[in-house]
Amino acid sequence: MVTALRPITLALTCFIMLGCRDHRLEKGFFDKPPGDRVGRLRQYSLADQYKIFRYGNDVKEPPAMELAGPIAERGTAAVPFLTDQLNASADDIAIRDILLIFERMEASGSYDVKADPALLGVLTSRVSGMKDKEWQAICNKKLRGIKDSR
Repeated sequence: MVTALRPITLALTCFIMLGCRDHRLEKGFFDKPPGDRVGRLRQYSLADQYKIFRYGNDVKEPPAMELAGPIAERGTAAVPFLTDQLNASADDIAIRDILLIFERMEASGSYDVKADPALLGVLTSRVSGMKDKEWQAICNKKLRGIKDSR
């Protein structure tokens, strides 16, 4: 009985996490060969990159975390959009995903996250408000890594 409910539970979880959208854009992206995903993602608008990244990170197995790269490459241009996403979502997973992008920005040098006190304030506030304490601990570690980077 429990095994039969697992696909239903998974589908319901995805529905709740990602809303009532049909995900045609995202599914179409992932229907193509995986070898050129990062390059293909660069061809999309920032908003579409973000949708595809979130879908790939939150729905696909294994998660497509490498898709954070093209968004992180946008550097300064992506910061207002990502900050808006942080402020609009109370979802722990969205916070985790956005923090991954900022972590990649800091590591690649495309944006100096640690030098932006307003952004660090938003990130710190959002991470401290996370409901899932395990994800919060992981995100706190990532945030410390950003702050301590050279």
